[in-house]
Amino acid sequence: MKTQWKKIKLFIAGISIIISIECFTPLTSYGFSRIVDLLLNNESVKPEDFITTLKKVKKNPKKNKLRVVEARHTNTKNLQFEIDTSGVIVKNENDIQAPISNQGFLDSIQEAIDLWDDVDIANVSFAPLKFASGSADANDGKNIISFRAAEPPEGVPDGANYISIINYARTENVLFMGKNIMVKPGAILDADIIFDPTNNPCLALQTTIGDFKLGGDDVAINEGGVDPSADLSICSSVSGGDITELAIQGIGSALGLDPSAIASAATSSVSEIRERYSLTSDDKIGLANIYPNKKNLKNRGSIRGKVVLNKKPVVGAHVVLEDNNSGEPLVGTLSNIKGQFSINHIPEGTYTVYVEPLDGPARKNVFPRVFYGTVGQLNFTTGVFNKDVTIRKSKTTHLSINVKELSASAFNINYQTVALTEAAVNEFGGAFLLPIRIMPGETITDVQFWGDNISTGFGTLTVSGPGITISNETDASIPISPFVQCEECEDSADNPCKRDPRCPPTDEITVEPDQIQGIIVDITCDPDVEPGPRNIIFTGNQIDPTHPSFGLRDQISGGLIVTED
Repeated sequence: MKTQWKKIKLFIAGISIIISIECFTPLTSYGFSRIVDLLLNNESVKPEDFITTLKKVKKNPKKNKLRVVEARHTNTKNLQFEIDTSGVIVKNENDIQAPISNQGFLDSIQEAIDLWDDVDIANVSFAPLKFASGSADANDGKNIISFRAAEPPEGVPDGANYISIINYARTENVLFMGKNIMVKPGAILDADIIFDPTNNPCLALQTTIGDFKLGGDDVAINEGGVDPSADLSICSSVSGGDITELAIQGIGSALGLDPSAIASAATSSVSEIRERYSLTSDDKIGLANIYPNKKNLKNRGSIRGKVVLNKKPVVGAHVVLEDNNSGEPLVGTLSNIKGQFSINHIPEGTYTVYVEPLDGPARKNVFPRVFYGTVGQLNFTTGVFNKDVTIRKSKTTHLSINVKELSASAFNINYQTVALTEAAVNEFGGAFLLPIRIMPGETITDVQFWGDNISTGFGTLTVSGPGITISNETDASIPISPFVQCEECEDSADNPCKRDPRCPPTDEITVEPDQIQGIIVDITCDPDVEPGPRNIIFTGNQIDPTHPSFGLRDQISGGLIVTED
C-alpha cells in the first residue's frame, strides 16, 4: 500500500466575471489596477488575439478603431449595496463550515464598506446597507452581496471563496433591464458579490473582530471557520478566508478597481490570506485616481511616462513609486497598450521609480479583468529610473523608463511561505506567496527565496527603507513541492528502511519533494521602525562574463510588512 502525505493547503481563488456592454474611453492607465477592456470596432478583443489585432489596426486604421473601456460609477454620492443573508445558515451534512450568524455576516460586510467609505481623498460615499429580497442578478440594477447561490454561476470552480460580477457599459446606448438606455461610456450598471458561490462543502469562511492595522493582526475567529466536529476526510483541500478581507477586494472591484500587483495592498489577490488588514496608500490613491476628492488633494502631484524596450512600448509593465524616506511602495500602475502610464494625486516627496514584469509574486493571470495585465510582457528585467524623481504640488513629472531584454541568465526572485511546485505557483497567480510580516524588534529566521541565479555568490538581498537587516545568508536547495511519497516497509539486516518523520512509523520515504536553487536568510527589524510595507530586492553584483545580469535587480513590491504593535 502506498500513502501520499501532503499539507492541507489554504486555496484562495477569488474568481471574477465580467458581463460588459459597449463603451469608449481614452487610452490611459491609472494607479492601482483598473477594470479595463480593449475593443476593436466595439467588440472585445481576446488576449490571444492582441498581436493580430494590432496588426489589423496598423494595416487599416480608418476601418479598424481600437478603443479602451475603463469601468467606473457615474455617481458615487450615495452608493447603495443590498445584502442577502438567506444562504448564510444553509448547511448540508458534509459541510465543514461552522455557523455564521446573519448579524455576523452583515457586520463583516459593513466593516469592508466602512474602510472604502473612509478614504478621504476619494469622492465616494455609501448609503446604509439594505436587506435584499432576492439573490444576485447582474442585470437587475441592484448591487447585491450574498452568501451562497441557488444556482452557481457558470464557469466558477468549486475552490472559489467569492466572485464579483461587474456589469458595465461600452457605448452610450445599451440594453439593460429590458430597456434601451443612454449612459455614460464605461458606466457600472450592476455590481454583485457572492461568497461561497458554488456551495462548496470544503470551504470554511470566517468573521473576526478587532481594529484594522497596517500589516494585520492575528486575532481569534469570531464566527465561522472549520466546524471542530466536521469530517475533513471528504476534502482533498480545505479553503477559507476572512469575510471582511474578501469583501474589501470585492467592493474594490465593484468600484472599478481590480487586483494590485503590490503584494501588501489590501486588494492584492496575492495577500488574500490575511487578518484585520487596513487599506494601504496604493488602495487609496488608486481610488482617488477614479473619483478624486479635489478639496483633499491640493498638495499632490502627478507622474506621466512610458516604458520602452528596444525602442518599443512595453505593455502591462508594473510601474511602482517607492518612497525614499520610508521605503514604502507607495503606489503602482500597469502600462497601457502604448507603454504609457499615468498616476495622479501622489503626495509631495522624493521617490525611486522602477518597472517590473508581472512574474512574481503577482502574476498576470490574476488580472482577468485588466486587459493590460492579461497581455503583459514578461521578456524584460526590472528597470530602475536613473535618478530620484521629485513629486511637487500641482506639477506633473514626465519620464521615460528603458528596460533591458530578458537574457538566459537574468533572474527572478520569489519567496515561499507554502511549498508548491513552480508550475502551481504560476497557475494560481502567486496566491500562495504572501507578504512576510515582521514586528518591530523581531527577527525571522530561515526565510526562503528561490529563483534563477539566486545565490550568495551572485547577488545581494536587501529590503527597502531603514531599519531592516538581512543576515546569515546561506545557499540552499529549496523544497518547492509539499509532496513526499511513503510506502510500507519492514526492516531487514540487508535492507533497512529509510525512516522519516514525514511518514507514518511503519513506512519509509520513497520520493523527496522537488528542489530548486535558492537562499535562506534571517530578517531583523529594529525596535523603532515605523509600520508599513517594504520592497524585497535582489541585485545581481557578480562581475563575470557568464553573468551578464550584473547590476540588474528583481523586486517583490510590498513583499515585507512591518506590522503595528
